[in-house]
Formats: sequence, C-alpha cells, structure tokens
Amino acid sequence: MLRLFFIFLSCFFSDQVFSQSKPETIEYSKLVKYKVDEDRFEFGWLANVFSGIPCFRNYTKNKIQSQLVDPKTDSIIYTSTDPEINGLKIVSSKITLDKKSRLLQINGQITGAWEDVIPDEFEIYIGHRIDTISNITLSPSLEATVYYNGAKLDSAVIVDRVPAFYLTGLKKFNAYRGPKNLTNSKYKEMLFEINSTIDDKSILVFGLSSRYAEIFEVGRLLTQ
Repeated sequence: MLRLFFIFLSCFFSDQVFSQSKPETIEYSKLVKYKVDEDRFEFGWLANVFSGIPCFRNYTKNKIQSQLVDPKTDSIIYTSTDPEINGLKIVSSKITLDKKSRLLQINGQITGAWEDVIPDEFEIYIGHRIDTISNITLSPSLEATVYYNGAKLDSAVIVDRVPAFYLTGLKKFNAYRGPKNLTNSKYKEMLFEINSTIDDKSILVFGLSSRYAEIFEVGRLLTQ
C-alpha cells in the first residue's frame, strides 16, 4: 500500500512539472510588429533630472528658431535649426516569453549611437506609458544675447508645447560593452539584457540623448 502511495506521488509531481508552461521563443519580426512612434521621441526627464522620472518628447513638428548674438560685436554666434538626430536600433539575439509567469527575456545589441558612447548614457526601461504635453522653454543666456521672434529675451518664456510621455512603475536595465569590436572601429559593441515580468500595458524603451528612442509595446506579446 505504501509503495502504491509513493508511485502515485511520483506520477502526480511528474504531471505537475510537465504541465508547467515553458518559455516561448519569440522571433524578432514579431517584436517589431509592436514597435511604435519610430523616429519621433527624444529622451529627457519629467520636470528635471532630479525627478528621476524618464520623459520622452516629440520635437518633430517644432519649427522654433532662435539666435545667440555676441553683445560685444553684435554678431550672430549661433542660429538654431532642426537638429540632425539619428534613431537607436536594437538587434536581438534571443527573445523568450513565459506567458504563465509573464517573464520576458531579451538579449541583443544596441546600434545607432556614437562609437565612444558610455554604457551609462543609455536609458533602458520597462514601465507604463502616461501620455502628456510638455512645454518648451527658452531662457536668457549668460554667454550672449538671445533673440526670439526678433526681440531680445530678458526672461524665460514658453515658446511651444509638444506631445510627450513619461513612465511609471518602471524597471531600469543597463547597457554594457561586449567582446566584439564594431566594424572598422576600436570600440566594442554595445549589448543589453532584459529580464523582467510584464503585464499587458508594459512598454520597453531604449533612450539616449540626441537620439530617437526605440519603443516597443511588449505587453501585447502576452495576448497574441
């Protein structure tokens, strides 16, 4: 009788092990289907860097121009123009998702940055997106005179408002240099590893100053 009991337990736990869900391999082409807002949003902070809340702003429709003038020579030092901004791109080497535990794992390489970028300069997050509007503020400079719409600027003014979003409930991940050199370069490749539970509203964002962010609605992988 005791022997039969142990046989029953052995079969029960074996069934439990095999009934557990296994991580599913996700093709990169499937992840790309959930890429959104490509070449639109730039990384920054909500309010200021001390808030610790990442915020991404869309300056693509902004046509504001300003000038810096040397007060001693009355010559123009700088005229603002639309900046040339490149977008980050990720190249994944492995993507897995366990839908039962909601554990998402992504390994890969980040491209699109300048060669000597420091790993700590990347801002990689999984969180929830809150859409908002952000003010663009123009301020006087101690180095030279600032003109806006042909008039000297004596105090800070809000000159435009742009679409933006910030992240809540976020988890941060780090970039790091890999073992291989970039093509025709002395600098190593830039790699990342994502390991996080997600829900159906989670987004994954790769940010870097002066680069368009790479944004994925990874939560949608749970329902597809």
